[in-house]
Amino acid sequence: MTKKAKLFERRGNAVIMDRREQKDFMGKCQLCGAYDELRPYGPNNENICFQCGMDNLETTEKKFSEMLKGGH
Repeated sequence: MTKKAKLFERRGNAVIMDRREQKDFMGKCQLCGAYDELRPYGPNNENICFQCGMDNLETTEKKFSEMLKGGH
């Protein structure tokens, strides 16, 4: 079985982000359709590209904070 890439994992109080295999995070942005590296920071947890994340920085920051706190 192949280990699936994950955006981050918790180890105690530490949050470890693992981006060694960038190709595992590439895909089509669910907002604009661009092929890019994605994060689940869209308004409804869509996988979005950097530009879409920066276009709505308030939502991106909120979703990132929710992810770190364990919500999603």
